[in-house]
Amino acid sequence: MTAPSETEWPGLEACLNFDWAIVGGLFGGALAGAAARFGKLCTMSAIEDALVGRDYRGAKAWGLALAGAIAATQMLAAIGLVDLSRNPYASPEVHVFGALFGGAVFGLGMSLAGTCSFGLLVRAGGGDLRAIMAALVVGIFAFALTAGALAPLRTPMLAIGTLDLGSYGGASLRGLFGHRFGETASQLMVASLCCALVATALSDRRLRTRPRLLAGAGLIGLAIAFGWLTTSRAVDALVLDRPESLSFVAPVGRLLLQFMIEPLRNVGFGVAATCGAVAASFCVAWLRGDLRWEAFDDAHEMRRHLFGAALMGIGGVLAQGCTIGQGLSAASTLAITAPLFVIGVLFGAKLGLRHLIEGYSLWQFRRS
Repeated sequence: MTAPSETEWPGLEACLNFDWAIVGGLFGGALAGAAARFGKLCTMSAIEDALVGRDYRGAKAWGLALAGAIAATQMLAAIGLVDLSRNPYASPEVHVFGALFGGAVFGLGMSLAGTCSFGLLVRAGGGDLRAIMAALVVGIFAFALTAGALAPLRTPMLAIGTLDLGSYGGASLRGLFGHRFGETASQLMVASLCCALVATALSDRRLRTRPRLLAGAGLIGLAIAFGWLTTSRAVDALVLDRPESLSFVAPVGRLLLQFMIEPLRNVGFGVAATCGAVAASFCVAWLRGDLRWEAFDDAHEMRRHLFGAALMGIGGVLAQGCTIGQGLSAASTLAITAPLFVIGVLFGAKLGLRHLIEGYSLWQFRRS
């Protein structure tokens, strides 16, 4: 008995020509957006709780998400389903200044806006008009620095403090570790890192009493790995040039341009993921009865949110990612820029919190 041909199975050709970039982006973004909304995961809240209230549960939850992202992504790479050598963070040239300074600018903007660029999308899905306006500003400034009026500033800024690590094993922690100690040692390092992050999270008794937070963190980690998997399939199908995963700064600007002047058939992974995150957040908020319109209280709050959003758009482009793009997607590949970005974000967020809570001036480092 011969197998049916494609003409006998009319749906087979459609499956083979599956647009993994769009569908993968929609599903991956939706999974992350739903997980963040359901688990009440917020990077800025986690940082504020840790720096101000000495409550590290949110930070440990994000550590759990990172462990899941690293473990799943590295496993997919080990069995050949993902080629991490072609990812956007694999270049041997490391923009140290871009990661640190961009992270600091992003962290400052995040503290002023009250959440990160991904958090804005999650809040927008619940009807927060402040988040919608701020997300638009993030997209405008991200695209302006990528290909618009501010683009001439980006290249010279990224050229500052650039290191070429090609002769040292590449720009990933695993590559650097493997170059120095061998491949087996690098594999043990990855396993130890994941185990340490999981143990740190699950050893916190108060965190274990918040199953929604733990579940949300785990699902976001899987969403990152799913992004790498589906875009790798898109590369195999010649739809994309290289694999990528979730990030929510430059794609927001791309979405604005897409909506205004380009046909929807050219939608890519990042734009689809952005739409998926908002749509999934809306669905979760609707099912839980959390939908409500929220607006700025006054002009001062509006200025603060929009200024913070502009800083996030600029900082995210300089750092080549946001708290999701660098903090999880790049980190899942063990890119060396990820910890540099996190250091910058913590510095910028602390500066912003000092301004908001203690009244320190952003410009003069004293009380205003």
